Amino acid sequence: MVGRGTLLVILGFSLIFGLASNYWNRTSNEAVDNFTNYYNQTSAHNLAASGANVALTNIFMNPTNNASRSLSGNLSDGSYSVRIDSIGKLTLRVTSTGEYQDTTSTVQVTLGPKYFSVYGVYTATMAGVYWAPGDTVRGDFHSEDYFNIIGNPVFYGSVTSKYGMYTPPGYTRNPQIYGSYQSGVSVPMPNTSISNLQTAAAAGGFTFNNPSGGGSYDVYLTFNADGTVTYHTSVVTSDTTVALSTLAPNGVIYVNNGSIHVHGTVAGQVDMGAGGSSGNEGNIYINGSLMCNTDPQNNPASTDVIGIVAQNNVTVESDNAYKGVNPPNPPVNPYIEAAIYAQNGTFSSYYQSNSYYTGLGAVHVYGSISNHQIGVTSDPSITHGYNANYSWDSRFQNLQPPSFPITGSFKVVSWYE
Repeated sequence: MVGRGTLLVILGFSLIFGLASNYWNRTSNEAVDNFTNYYNQTSAHNLAASGANVALTNIFMNPTNNASRSLSGNLSDGSYSVRIDSIGKLTLRVTSTGEYQDTTSTVQVTLGPKYFSVYGVYTATMAGVYWAPGDTVRGDFHSEDYFNIIGNPVFYGSVTSKYGMYTPPGYTRNPQIYGSYQSGVSVPMPNTSISNLQTAAAAGGFTFNNPSGGGSYDVYLTFNADGTVTYHTSVVTSDTTVALSTLAPNGVIYVNNGSIHVHGTVAGQVDMGAGGSSGNEGNIYINGSLMCNTDPQNNPASTDVIGIVAQNNVTVESDNAYKGVNPPNPPVNPYIEAAIYAQNGTFSSYYQSNSYYTGLGAVHVYGSISNHQIGVTSDPSITHGYNANYSWDSRFQNLQPPSFPITGSFKVVSWYE
């Protein structure tokens, strides 16, 4: 006979296993539900991300006429829908929603304009100039032409070109590119850059207008570390000193049908432009060091920023020429902390085969250089003129001078999931 104790043990185990079985069944069902929900959410999120990438590809391939554009598609048994809205003059917002099995997910991407200052060096044409051993480019480089290479120059950023690499017969190439390289990329210089800057100066900056209506007209600017700027012109030769924020509240200074001669230390943000129809107009001459008051090389958090935009050429010239000293001895080891843009010409230095054009050291640029054609800073033997020492200011990835020229393309500012 089965005793009472044994019966109680059997009933106890039956109860325990019954409860455990119920728990295991519930846990198993919840695990399946959790897995299903996770799979659905992941699928919806991937669909949303895919839709955003499709939209961004369309925008990067065709950056015009994107405001209020929408698109949709089916993918992997789900769907995505994308809306593109203009949320500012130069800003787009891409909202992509993915749906899978009644589960939705949203990805939101904000795009801002891509400025020419993102390039360490940009050139519209190489024009027979070659990157060669000893040359070093820090920051991205783009050639709207062939990528001319001899030997092993060094590039620390990404490199793009419109037509690919070219090396002349009899030479070899082995460029050291520490970023990526891609050919078939076109980033032309827009023909509206100068007029856009002129418009910005009229809308809250300051414009020097040539009073002679075609004669030579020059504006001489000296920036002071206290946030002021001292200026005179070739017509009004007495100096005026005024706060930069008073002279040009939006930071844009423009010379219409004339040229600029500039040096000094900038406290604040400024973009200088010069335009004109003749060869002696639309030029900017850097006649000494031009630096930020808070040096970005020592303090990357500096908000002082300088832009130089010329319709024709940007040239490093003599500081003494500005002071009226003859012979016009050029500055030794000038430092330039600026984003430089020469629409139809070059960034270069003026030199002659004279004794006072020797032993000048290097022209140091910490910023960005965009020009129609790569300029030179010395004769081939580097006897007369300067060595070139160019470094990109990484602040220009997210900071740029006021109303600086844009490429017409966009870059990702934020990606929110």
